[in-house]
Amino acid sequence: MDLLSALHSFVRVAATGSFSAVSRETGVSQPTISRHIALLESHYGTTLFARTTRSLTMTEDGRSLLPHAYEVLEILETAETVLGRRRASVSGLVRLGVTTAFGLCLSRRLGELLDRHPDLSVEIVMRDAFGDLVEEGLDLAVRVGEIAVGSLIARKLGMVRKCLVASPGCIARYHMPEHPRELTNYPGVVYNYGSSWLDWNFERDGEESVIAPSAVFRANTSEAVLYAVEAGLGIGLLPHFQVRDALKEGRLVRLFPDWNIPSLPFYAVHTGPRTLPLRTRTVLDFLIDVSADVLRDEPSGASPTVTA
Repeated sequence: MDLLSALHSFVRVAATGSFSAVSRETGVSQPTISRHIALLESHYGTTLFARTTRSLTMTEDGRSLLPHAYEVLEILETAETVLGRRRASVSGLVRLGVTTAFGLCLSRRLGELLDRHPDLSVEIVMRDAFGDLVEEGLDLAVRVGEIAVGSLIARKLGMVRKCLVASPGCIARYHMPEHPRELTNYPGVVYNYGSSWLDWNFERDGEESVIAPSAVFRANTSEAVLYAVEAGLGIGLLPHFQVRDALKEGRLVRLFPDWNIPSLPFYAVHTGPRTLPLRTRTVLDFLIDVSADVLRDEPSGASPTVTA
């Protein structure tokens, strides 16, 4: 059991990057956390973290051990769940990676989940681009768009419909465009993940129009794009659920409602095993419910779990 406790401390130190943070999180003293890591390093005959007075960095051997440590701990907790030891109480921490727009919707609803399960805690990591779930220390994450073939297990939550929108002031200044090809003459507010951005695609009655927007402003979070569009900087392409209220309240105007803009699949993903720990399964079920509501007027229909 000492080795299992040490593995638990190891994965939390890897996730937080701090012995003291794990101590505060678990209520275990910092010297005990240090002894756990020392036990693992002695057991495996290697160094798992490079330590300085100011930083803590995982070594290559530490990164190699991390996925195996997660797997051991998840298998143990799955066995406990299957045997019924924890069926009466959902407890523990679930770290969830979400996009900014969906994370804000989810945060408004989390009280429902935590009221039902007072021993459960949820940590939300909000940003629009994620790397490796294991390295990020995430139990679950949401992904927008197709998922590359790999080790992730994915549950489709629905489809995200996108809308081209602008503020009434922007339309008054530049006039309402009549065809997507005119958009190159309008200021674009572009949502991107890095140094490049995706084209805007439109289709109507077999006619296709692919536009490279003229970006006056770019951001790697959809919330920043939404605020910029509402401020009148230009035209932006955003998830329908994110702009739904602004459209109803007249803060935004929808452009080309008779043109189809390709929707994107929306997934919850995890690294396995397929039989999730009870706390993680509970959060996943809640994600499914919230997604059905958030995407309620969009093409949806969750599918069975698949390996991506």
